[in-house]
Amino acid sequence: MAAAVDNKAIVATGDEGGGGGVSLGKGAWDCDTNTEIPPEKEAYVFEEIATMDYPFEGIPTVPPRKDMDHMAFFCGGCRYRVTAYPDWPAAKVKQALFNGGIARANKPDNVRNTPGIRSWEDLELIYAGQRLANDAPLSHYRVPPGCKVLIAIERAKLELGKPDPDSAYWN
Repeated sequence: MAAAVDNKAIVATGDEGGGGGVSLGKGAWDCDTNTEIPPEKEAYVFEEIATMDYPFEGIPTVPPRKDMDHMAFFCGGCRYRVTAYPDWPAAKVKQALFNGGIARANKPDNVRNTPGIRSWEDLELIYAGQRLANDAPLSHYRVPPGCKVLIAIERAKLELGKPDPDSAYWN
């Protein structure tokens, strides 16, 4: 595995005020430090800075990722970064996400139509359109080290069988 990076120096800058909810398409959260990733550091933390290391017709591109110790999960419009490895079972990753603060994606009680994420068992992980079974390692689904395109969703939302009333699906 890749050498560990001092995450706290990258993402924890003090009192970020990350308890104020999640906006669609905005924000990132580090589940290892249980802190908000400041917007100005997101591109660095998620390795999205284009360079001329691998240019395409003279245009900078995002180089291959180097951080193989962290995965990124999208949940409720926010990106969650967590230490996870392909040989870990999905249940262990769900526990790391829950312990790291993914329940902050819950909508307020008076506006949601599901119970919310109350424990790690309320999470469902998805990769390449497949739900990941709790006892199966991520590698069973061919999740690569350092994967940044996973989905974490409240299980109850999948059981509803239709998109949320405020989903872009209805537009």
